[in-house]
Amino acid sequence: MAKDFYKVLGVSRSADDKTIKSAYRKLARKYHPDVNPGDKAAEAKFKEISEANEVLSDPEKRKAYDRFGENYENMSGGGDFGGVNFDFGGGGIGSIFEQFFHTAPAEGSRPKGVEAKDLTKEIIVPLEEIDKGTSRTLSYQVQDSCKSCDGTGFVRLKSSRTCPVCQGSGAQRGMFGMSQPCEGCGGTGKSTLERCPTCSGDGVVLSNKRVEVKIPAGIPEGRKLRVPGRGSVGANGRAGDLYVVVKAEKHFQFERKGDDLETEVPVSLTTAVLGGEVRVPTLRGTLTMKINEGSQPGQTLRLANQGMTKLNSNQRGDLFVKLKIALPKNLTPEQRELFEQMAQAEVKA
Repeated sequence: MAKDFYKVLGVSRSADDKTIKSAYRKLARKYHPDVNPGDKAAEAKFKEISEANEVLSDPEKRKAYDRFGENYENMSGGGDFGGVNFDFGGGGIGSIFEQFFHTAPAEGSRPKGVEAKDLTKEIIVPLEEIDKGTSRTLSYQVQDSCKSCDGTGFVRLKSSRTCPVCQGSGAQRGMFGMSQPCEGCGGTGKSTLERCPTCSGDGVVLSNKRVEVKIPAGIPEGRKLRVPGRGSVGANGRAGDLYVVVKAEKHFQFERKGDDLETEVPVSLTTAVLGGEVRVPTLRGTLTMKINEGSQPGQTLRLANQGMTKLNSNQRGDLFVKLKIALPKNLTPEQRELFEQMAQAEVKA
């Protein structure tokens, strides 16, 4: 009975290459014979998941498998598809994993180093500090190009050695088990390249960075600040940039609307009806605001120049104050009598 390679790797039939590769690596590490010495079941499982990966990681093989399903092995010309053979004796886990996870560039070709990358960080800043301008010191890690191998993941040996990919045969099994030149050595069977011992072939190493970022007063919500050369360093020595996204911390009293601010203030019923004054909080203290006679619930008043500092300017936005008129919940006998008199007056009017 043909195996369901998708089930073997635990992925869906629509899984992309990255998902398949990730699933294979996870299972390979779990069932590798060097991790489970003497466990025949683990060894068999490892062969099974490797065979599944051999097919699903190859676009042409996967296409044929998806098309022919259970007849796939017959269409490939034999039951031993692809010649997926494993020798677990000697060499250790490192050398065997190298065959599956680290394919060296072809002999004679120039390994390509990693490229510089930009980095984005987000910081949350209190509204008061954004209004006045402030600074933050950021500490973070990036993956810089490995200096030992110039970001290629490989170092060149003085003398050639047997190609770790094809074991010196110069050939690999291709589609339907057909032989083709080894991708690791170009068919020569020899290679002067070896996985970099510093970065383990990744081409990058972790690097700690620390940078102080100045936040200008009034910076708009979500604005990016560019810090040149503080991203990751590439193989060519050029560094990417750091982009710091500045966002305001949620404020208990104010809501920012561009350069303006919005807030609510409670107003007594008598003040709303008869007019008066209320104290209004601002980002920089409090001030007194006049309430006109007959003010209505939800009415919004504008306090000019009491909003946020405008970026690169000495001006400020406005503060919009919404009136929240408080109605009495429990009336005293005297208050009730007064309201009843008002009600009678409204009827007569």
